[in-house]
Amino acid sequence: MECTEQVSLIRQISIVEPTQCLMDCTVLTFSRTMELGYRHNIRMKDASQEEQRNLTEYCWPLDLKCTVGERLQQAFVVVPVDQSVVAHEDLTVNAMGPVEGELSAHKGPTTLPDDCGICYEVTSSYQSTPAESMGVGSVFCVQVVPRKPLSGDGMLKCPPFLVTIWQMGADQSKLDRGG
Repeated sequence: MECTEQVSLIRQISIVEPTQCLMDCTVLTFSRTMELGYRHNIRMKDASQEEQRNLTEYCWPLDLKCTVGERLQQAFVVVPVDQSVVAHEDLTVNAMGPVEGELSAHKGPTTLPDDCGICYEVTSSYQSTPAESMGVGSVFCVQVVPRKPLSGDGMLKCPPFLVTIWQMGADQSKLDRGG
């Protein structure tokens, strides 16, 4: 997906308090990107409460905000769980949207630290849908359900969140280097 957004990312919006899990993951990811010298833009977004259909479904808009020249590299849904208690085998995570079906936990390396939660790659849901057919208000959802009863307060520390990783365009890279 190539970004063609002509509207500035800086605009008046209603402020929604991010979850503690998203904030913690942001800090951990920022530290990791600095260590690795990673030069991509990373955006994190909590599931939309307006779009949430029930207590097991979590949704995000399909029309991602980006700046001209950025290119979507990867998109993940992060399910924040205590991985010492809940493993990816304990959950069924189903995609509902342009690409539907059961998601598998991402096994390869990512910029996201393991402490953020279990990552499910959903890039194809954002790259397989032509922008003109998405329309404003179109959403991508996941349903998270346990495969077996889990003990304790619940399986999730917080609602899942969406992480998008963007490759910067050549013009942005020059600006970042002072060129």
